[in-house]
Amino acid sequence: MDDDMGGMTGEDGSAEDGKSEAEEGHPEKKKRRKKNELELEARVLVTCGHRDVDPDVFKSIHDNGLVYNGRLIVDRHFQTTDPSIFAAGSLCEFSNRYKALSQGRSLRMDRYNGREMGSRLARSVFDIHDPHQPSPGESQLDEELPLFFLPQGQGAVLPNNIIYYHIKTTNPLILKPGEQEVKNRSDLVSDNLDCSTGKGHFIKFTFNSIGLIDSVTYMGDEEIVLQSLWSFVGLHENYLNELTARYDGDIIPNAVEFLSENWAIALYHEWFGDFCLRMRQGIQALDDVQKIIGHAFDKTSKERKGISRDLIKQLSGMLESKTTRMIEEETLEFIKTNMNHLPMYYIPGQEFK
Repeated sequence: MDDDMGGMTGEDGSAEDGKSEAEEGHPEKKKRRKKNELELEARVLVTCGHRDVDPDVFKSIHDNGLVYNGRLIVDRHFQTTDPSIFAAGSLCEFSNRYKALSQGRSLRMDRYNGREMGSRLARSVFDIHDPHQPSPGESQLDEELPLFFLPQGQGAVLPNNIIYYHIKTTNPLILKPGEQEVKNRSDLVSDNLDCSTGKGHFIKFTFNSIGLIDSVTYMGDEEIVLQSLWSFVGLHENYLNELTARYDGDIIPNAVEFLSENWAIALYHEWFGDFCLRMRQGIQALDDVQKIIGHAFDKTSKERKGISRDLIKQLSGMLESKTTRMIEEETLEFIKTNMNHLPMYYIPGQEFK
């Protein structure tokens, strides 16, 4: 027994307490590390891991008999298999029964804006349990997913304190199965960012085949109001005051500064999106607009090339003067109503009051 434990006994045969001479000379080494701790020296440490469901959350789902298939399954009203339990968020997924009638839309909720998911969940709870609300009847529309409009974003702080944001649409063009979207517009990229110093900025707009802004990517040393980036996604490129043509023609050297000028402030207003939606709904029933929509549909469905910028100009020329005047008047009314936030705009006739 003494031979086997010779390495753990002192000269006098008594057992050591595990301290070496080096440890006695260095008191800081007396602190014993935990089993799962590791000391290392590094200039940059990047950690990552697989995002998965917390075991306790999964256990509570499973123990309550709810359907879980990689995500918690809910219907279009955000109800689980237990009608008294509602759920929404990145942990959830809409039932596969909506897949056939909701082409092009993701069933997983982590593809959508979390704030919008929470708002829709609250509305469903009130609609179903409010005693003053009529009970929702079943129809063909109940087999389709609700539409979601708010974009989804990601942000980070990169080395050299470079701020990064990427905002993308959650409502892409719905195409037929197997059909790919035609890329008929180049991305708009403005870049004067020096990555070594972190000074300057980079901004990139991508567009779908009908000219709507699909995503915005920003990197720079200046913090910006995130809502200003969100407001771009889903707008048509024509709202940018011919930025694409002017930038490509070197008329505008700096896209970020151009979009910070007074003319663009209305784009960032909280209610501008609602104004655009009301305007679209207000004019789409007009005869000239219906003709334009039919012409655009024929072009895109037959040639499958989307709506090019040249075609947009051609279709714009088909608007009647009374429709153009109506759009101008409604725009002026929006600015007048929100003049406390938009004092930089000129309203004809206001200088005489």
